[in-house]
Amino acid sequence: MKKHIIPSLIAAAVLSSTAAHAESLYEVYKLAKKHDPGLRAAASTYQAQKEGVISAKGNLYPNISFNGNLGYSDIDAPSADYDNTSNSLSLDLNYPIYSPVLSYGVDAVEISSESAGVSFSNSEEDLALTTLTEYFNLLTAQSTLQTTQALVKSTASQLDRAKKQYEVGLASITDLHDAQAEYDSVRVTELSARSSVSYAQKALYQRTGQIILNIPDLSKDYPISLDPNMTVDSLIAKAHRDNKELRILDLSVKSAENNINIQKASGRTPTVSITGSLSRTDNDYGGGAPASMQDGATNTSSIGLGVTIPLYQGGAINANIRQAVAQAESATEQRASSLQTIELNIRSIYLDLQTAVAQIEAQQQLIRSRRSALEATQAGYDVGTRNLVELLDAQSNLYDAQDAYEQYRYDFVVKKLQLLEATGDLNEDKIKELDKWLVAKN
Repeated sequence: MKKHIIPSLIAAAVLSSTAAHAESLYEVYKLAKKHDPGLRAAASTYQAQKEGVISAKGNLYPNISFNGNLGYSDIDAPSADYDNTSNSLSLDLNYPIYSPVLSYGVDAVEISSESAGVSFSNSEEDLALTTLTEYFNLLTAQSTLQTTQALVKSTASQLDRAKKQYEVGLASITDLHDAQAEYDSVRVTELSARSSVSYAQKALYQRTGQIILNIPDLSKDYPISLDPNMTVDSLIAKAHRDNKELRILDLSVKSAENNINIQKASGRTPTVSITGSLSRTDNDYGGGAPASMQDGATNTSSIGLGVTIPLYQGGAINANIRQAVAQAESATEQRASSLQTIELNIRSIYLDLQTAVAQIEAQQQLIRSRRSALEATQAGYDVGTRNLVELLDAQSNLYDAQDAYEQYRYDFVVKKLQLLEATGDLNEDKIKELDKWLVAKN
């Protein structure tokens, strides 16, 4: 027994050292942002792409280089025998004043940078949805545990009553066994509910790196309704504008179309460059050098206009263009396919929300009906017209209805979050707005 106690104490100490009392849903989200390596990777990728734009634009400006050389040569020929020590310095210029290939290349890098920025925003939105979903999974698990504990307590009371009645001869052994069986059953359910809470806590711990304590409840006044002005068509239209995944695909199509221009420019357009050079060469000839070779410095300056025109590459030019066109068609079709999926997802979520509103309203009525049924069954049991099994069933039915009601409410919130994510509107302001409906436990 001691072998199990010591590791448990050590584990508890480690967990408590990282515990954080987070009363706010927004605070939990900030913890997740700070802890998530995927988000940090997306931020680094975005930063790298922004630097790549600056690097690519550098190719459009003059390229100036400095060169230096120090050398020695020894000439031994029938007509001459001499040596030479020389050094040279040069400053060279290459300035592409007309190059469609370089211009389209810069466009490609700018598109990639913009796509990386949208991907970063999309990672933030995905993290928000995942974190908030796990948060409400914990709330749902805790609500189920609380309801189950209340049922355990009520069933224990019925079992205790059955025992006392059996002892004085007012209840049969069958009633006692039924009460015991029901109590054992709800105890098993309680263990399962505790396990669900533990799993949800660990998932949130994995997401944030800290144990989240004092999880608030969703206010009973939280409005379970949909904006009457909201329609599926308006949601889809908003997704066309703001959905992050769709924007990334739009940029993918734009990049593929730009690649067609790059391939055409690479094979069919000239590159015009200004070239220039300033150089100085010093020679020091040894004895025996021809008279035409004199010691001293030679300064040279030059400027020119260079033109490069691609003519033929064994069919590779047209093949590259056809390949780029096919890739653009593929990107366009992938976007169309994803758009269909996004639209279907929005329609499904909207329908689920409409159904949830009706379910929650019906569940409230069911709770009232089952509470009345329990009261009637309790009264009948007290006067001997109902048996204990009927009473336990009525009691279990009421608690099941209450648990289902809370689950429907939390599912409604999660569905609304999914809809915000699908329309590209799940941001920190929305999280703070939802946070106002979470209240501390009594």
